[in-house]
Amino acid sequence: MNQDLQDLQAPEGWEIQRRPLGWSKRFEFADYAQTRQFLDLLTELSEKLGYYPNLNFAKTYVVIAIQFEGDAVESERAAFAAAAELCAGQARESR
Repeated sequence: MNQDLQDLQAPEGWEIQRRPLGWSKRFEFADYAQTRQFLDLLTELSEKLGYYPNLNFAKTYVVIAIQFEGDAVESERAAFAAAAELCAGQARESR
């Protein structure tokens, strides 16, 4: 199900790209162990939701880029962004 951009805004902290429509966010972590935990959680999330965003990462950060089809925000991909926020919190709490 698609929704117009006006109906579904990007979660707080996510940057909006207009053409092509997409959202991106950089997640920072204290060390590689937290980064690795986050990547593992994102893998599980992708397998569950069937969506695999573009990822760029290094030792202490991960950038997620979500691209939408056309000019509409797809609720499934918006759900991925919201769930990624929860994954980041879990990774930061793990030690």
